[in-house]
Amino acid sequence: MKSLLTTVKFKTVALLIILAAAVSLATSSTLAFFTDSRESTGVFTAGNVYIELTEAAVVADARGNLVEDTTAGRIVGTEISGANPTVHNYGYVFPGQRIHKDPTIKNVGNDTAWVAAKVIIEDGGGDVHKLYGYSNDYDDIDIERLIGGALLDEDVHVGTWNGNDYVCYNDNYAMVQIANRADGKYEFFFFIERPLAKGETVEIFDTFYVDSDFGNTEMQEFRELKVTVQAFGVQQFGFLSCYEAMTTAFSSNFAGCAALPQQ
Repeated sequence: MKSLLTTVKFKTVALLIILAAAVSLATSSTLAFFTDSRESTGVFTAGNVYIELTEAAVVADARGNLVEDTTAGRIVGTEISGANPTVHNYGYVFPGQRIHKDPTIKNVGNDTAWVAAKVIIEDGGGDVHKLYGYSNDYDDIDIERLIGGALLDEDVHVGTWNGNDYVCYNDNYAMVQIANRADGKYEFFFFIERPLAKGETVEIFDTFYVDSDFGNTEMQEFRELKVTVQAFGVQQFGFLSCYEAMTTAFSSNFAGCAALPQQ
């Protein structure tokens, strides 16, 4: 399911009224006043923030891998709140398979905008944690063993970022993971650290992997696996960072990423 959502945030701007000080001169007992007044009137128009989430159509090659179909146009996602979200079923997967999937956010509005993506991995009847969980038994999964390319090819630091621990980040993006292993749901939030101007794009990842070493037991954990990508856009002006923009404008969607209060 591909999704698109936009928002506009208004700032209250006061009109500026300039009044020159009154000056008085006494001449022949006549009081004269030299005064002036000027008023600046503003017309304010709502911002124009629109984003588009697309991915390439795919076709199977001779080995069964799903590669980009260069003869087809890009597939445009529906709105998050849409009644009939687009769901692409990639069918049965097998060990060693590579699937071309390249969710890309484009700013198609007129205003520069902060953008972010939310990747939701749900394992259905399986337990993806058995395949991609860390040996220290944290609930988190290693997403880079499942998807890769684009942002995930960049070198990152791991540490505390905006009050969130174990965050992968660099100068271009930050990735926060919120895991709920009990429900088989893993959410990854990608905050793009540079606002996009009109016409600019950012690709989140470009490949979905199935480990070549997996056997029948491991492949059972892939039943009903679903990967959902959502995109969000907020005007740049009024926000100092992508993190501030998203956790403010989309507080319910990014609730798990809210910075912890400082003690």
